[in-house]
Amino acid sequence: MPARKKPLSLARIDGSAAKDPQRYRDRSEPKVIPLGEPPSCLTGPQSAAWEAFVAEAPWLAESDRALVSSACALRAQVQAGDCNASIIRELRMHLTAMGMTPTSRQGVQTPEEPEDDPFAQFGS
Repeated sequence: MPARKKPLSLARIDGSAAKDPQRYRDRSEPKVIPLGEPPSCLTGPQSAAWEAFVAEAPWLAESDRALVSSACALRAQVQAGDCNASIIRELRMHLTAMGMTPTSRQGVQTPEEPEDDPFAQFGS
């Protein structure tokens, strides 16, 4: 089986794209659609958990909505004190799947934020 292709974002970070631009010229990154508003089926505490996840994990996308909805129900249960070891374990598994633990966060590609250039006001 052939080796998997390196994602374009990683190639830009490690310099591979600059070193061999021909290899990466026809690649593009998929457009990520943000999570958006919480689903109407969530209760008040679950919607608050949704907003917390949006703020804490900006890399989550629309395709993660089902997983995040489930995690919101679990998080609301834990915050209400209505939980046991299996609920906490399930929430931890959801957090890992969403890249929200120190170990799982290493594999997450966060959206790039534009850098502030203090000299931009002076022109080029």
